[in-house]
Amino acid sequence: MKILRGIGAVVVWLLATVVMVLALVLSITIVLLPVGLPLLALGLRLYGYGVKLMIPRTPELKRGLRKGVGLRAHGSLRGDAKRAGKKTRKTLRKKTRGLKSRLA
Repeated sequence: MKILRGIGAVVVWLLATVVMVLALVLSITIVLLPVGLPLLALGLRLYGYGVKLMIPRTPELKRGLRKGVGLRAHGSLRGDAKRAGKKTRKTLRKKTRGLKSRLA
């Protein structure tokens, strides 16, 4: 389903790009400016719709959280931070011991 939404978003973005180029060409001429400005707004709305297609929907997010996808990532980050903190404290202790022996 994600692949279909991704393909749909790309198609919408291509359509939005064509509409924006057409709007810019129409806006160059002063006579067709009233037609070009609404087309420009339509192109911007289409870009926004394409972005909405790419963002995961709420049920998919809830399903991912139930499966524990978010929890695993959070736990691994917590463990990485804990290990990095221990390593930093150990390095600082070694350096301060060396300084104390030099000063004494």
